[in-house]
Amino acid sequence: MSELKISTFVNKLEGVLKNIAAFCLISMALLTGADIISRGAFGSPIFGVEEIVAVLAVLTIGLALGYTHSQKSNIGVEFLVSKLNRKLRHNIRCGTNITSAILFGVVTWRLALYAQSLKAAGEVTMTLELPTYMIIYALSFGFACFTLTLLKEVAEHILGEK
Repeated sequence: MSELKISTFVNKLEGVLKNIAAFCLISMALLTGADIISRGAFGSPIFGVEEIVAVLAVLTIGLALGYTHSQKSNIGVEFLVSKLNRKLRHNIRCGTNITSAILFGVVTWRLALYAQSLKAAGEVTMTLELPTYMIIYALSFGFACFTLTLLKEVAEHILGEK
């Protein structure tokens, strides 16, 4: 029963992050279009639009990872694995998820440490002087949620729910 609550929480978190990532993606498109129009109509680009689009791209990718994985929308090479029996395929997927969770757990931790060092150094972006550490913390949060998604799938496999 508690597994169901954890799965529900992770699924809701994935949905919220998916919506934020979609907003970032739409904002990137609108900003790029507005910049092109501004260059053509007024002969001047929008100040700092490249930085804003880059930040939005980082957020789009980082926040959409968990949802993309849970929807099986990522690229997978399964030519050999698809030839194996169902139980072996599920065990391989579980092992891959465990390995991935460890890897992305370390990535999350290192990103958070990197963000701390950027905060301590007072690093900002070049044009708009946005605090860089906030972007890295947001990316770290996205990776943490992706790690939770991987662990949820491992738990579902172990408990036999999938």
